[in-house]
Amino acid sequence: MRERLGKFHVVRLLGKGTMGEVYLGRDPKLGREVALKIISSGTAFGEEAQARFEREAQAAAMLNHPHIVTVHEFGEDEGLHYLVMEYIAGEDLDALIRQGQVSKAELLEALAQVCEGLGYAHAQGVVHRDIKPANIMVARHGKRLQAKLMDFGVARMGPSGLTQAGTWMGTASYMAPEYLDSGAASAESDLFALGVVLYEILAGGRKPFEGETPTAVLNRILLHPPDPLQPSDLLGLPETLAEVAERALAKSPAARYEGAEALGAAIRRALATHSPAPPSTGSETPAPVPRPESSGPGLRVGKAGQGQCLSLKVALRQVPPGGEIQILPGVYRESVVVDKAVTLASLGGPGEVVLEGHGGPAVRIQAPDVVLKGLTLRAPEGEAAVRLTGGTSALEHCVLEGGGAGVEMEGPGTSAVFRECAFTSGARGLAIGEGAQARVEGGSFSGFREVGLLVGSGAQLAAAGVDVGSDDGVAVRVQARGRAALEACGLSAPAGSVEVEPEGDVQLTRCRLMGSRFAGLLALERSHAVLEDCDLGNHACAGGHVLAGANVVFRGCRLAENAGFGLSVMDRGLATLEGCAVRANGGAGLLIHHGATVQARGCSFSEGQSLGVDCAEGGQGVLDGCEILGNAGAGVQVESGGSLLLARCTLKDGRDTGLLLLEDSQVTLEECVVHRNARGGVLLAKDAADPVMRGANRIEDGFQRVDAQGQVVKVAPL
Repeated sequence: MRERLGKFHVVRLLGKGTMGEVYLGRDPKLGREVALKIISSGTAFGEEAQARFEREAQAAAMLNHPHIVTVHEFGEDEGLHYLVMEYIAGEDLDALIRQGQVSKAELLEALAQVCEGLGYAHAQGVVHRDIKPANIMVARHGKRLQAKLMDFGVARMGPSGLTQAGTWMGTASYMAPEYLDSGAASAESDLFALGVVLYEILAGGRKPFEGETPTAVLNRILLHPPDPLQPSDLLGLPETLAEVAERALAKSPAARYEGAEALGAAIRRALATHSPAPPSTGSETPAPVPRPESSGPGLRVGKAGQGQCLSLKVALRQVPPGGEIQILPGVYRESVVVDKAVTLASLGGPGEVVLEGHGGPAVRIQAPDVVLKGLTLRAPEGEAAVRLTGGTSALEHCVLEGGGAGVEMEGPGTSAVFRECAFTSGARGLAIGEGAQARVEGGSFSGFREVGLLVGSGAQLAAAGVDVGSDDGVAVRVQARGRAALEACGLSAPAGSVEVEPEGDVQLTRCRLMGSRFAGLLALERSHAVLEDCDLGNHACAGGHVLAGANVVFRGCRLAENAGFGLSVMDRGLATLEGCAVRANGGAGLLIHHGATVQARGCSFSEGQSLGVDCAEGGQGVLDGCEILGNAGAGVQVESGGSLLLARCTLKDGRDTGLLLLEDSQVTLEECVVHRNARGGVLLAKDAADPVMRGANRIEDGFQRVDAQGQVVKVAPL
């Protein structure tokens, strides 16, 4: 092999297949390692391999997701075609299943990650068509696995794929029954292949449909149920995983899960019912942290002869593991280190027992099963009131007044439960470091300067019934690979309610995101968020702001009375709205910016002071069964280069035009009703194309067009 391909140095051979080889390469300009995939010299598959390379490069250009291998470029050097991909320092899932050295629970979490990546690909119109363990790369990052789907060389992109219908592509054991019947690949056939992979993980490599020849395998897929999983296959795992696999392998596509992400969620849900799930970037609720119980002999700390010890440090040396230290009212100016299982409990009312750190945190916890009850804990400027660096702890009815943070948690395996605690000052309320886990039950956060709840890289948070409010900062920030699940929480802070950084993941259920100077939800590029039954209102900029590459789902949410947009989706952002009410916003209820994609089902966009829906240049969207009514501007505006499908929608009672189409826009109306709009039903700008009409549309207000003289005249639709 030559020493260089294009600008890339060739380091060594990584693997070889029927059509080509993969080499480890190095980019001399960026200094990063890459994988170089080439077509074998003189192979009979040269033309097909080149077509696959081009297809893979085209698919990669549409996809940017943490669980899909990135393709950097496609090139040619002296007649040799090569593909430059992200290098994954790991093994494929097929090898990990056969080796049996990684737990099935970890492999299932890796598969759930792949489900997220595949769901994203499907949303972009890309069907993989060759899902199998050999096409899933898995690397270990600390204690967690990260999986990435690769090899889109036989993918179908959009409605007109590169392979004709009726031609099978992929691997026999993973082909869905309907695919074998018709040769027409779909997202549902990819789901079936995921079901085969799930079965393989559970069965330790055995496939659900086995036969001595490929023909025998295909016959079993078409005509027979999958071989039943054995009790030994599920040893140490929840039995519900067998039900998940059975549904994923259903013969009928309609009987399978509604999408790849739903299958991933079902896998995580099953794992969570059995034992705490491994760390993940997915959208399921993090596993609850167990709350330790205290028991055993104890000591009393207090002054004026009322306690057995004057000093908390002395008491900590004397109390046996599992014991309890009862603290009488007073201010104790000492920083203590807790290095054994013990309970520190207040014997006074709220605020009567104060532990004040001297030059550091009031309490440093370095042991498991530590409980703090009813204490006020303070620390000087720049320090945390409590710092946890190991074990499982519980804080109950405590007040945290940190100069730097109320609580800092650091390190894998560190976990804590906070019950009805008040975080009252500091730069940060609760800062959860990499690998740590926290659960917050009730309580409040106030007075922070930067962020109330900070979920660090790789950390996990579950919170319920918490109020987070301040005169400054962000209420919740989730950093890269962090996961947060919040339920019934009130989130309000000037800089924003929830901020999700790249590759962060957040799930919000019945939460109120209210009153910031920016946005209720800010989803930065490549982040993921799911909001259900949430309120996002009274924000100066937008209820939700989705940036490039972010993927956000709103279900049954209300985005109302924001001074700016209800929801703005920026370049390459992806948003799905289901049953949402977007009402009385100052700007457009929904802004689909350049390159963004939005799907809205059963939503209403009403009473806005501007447009109901604005599809800007290069934006694209689908509105299905939506109602757009009572807006001051046009109900729907599609700008130059924008593309929008309106199916079974109603555009009515607007104070302007129902539908405004600008030049070079593309709009399809399918079984829609447009009526009672003050300035007409459909207004076409000069040189704008008529909308494509499908089914029985009812345009009662008529069509109008701006003529060459700038006058509005009535026209008949083409």
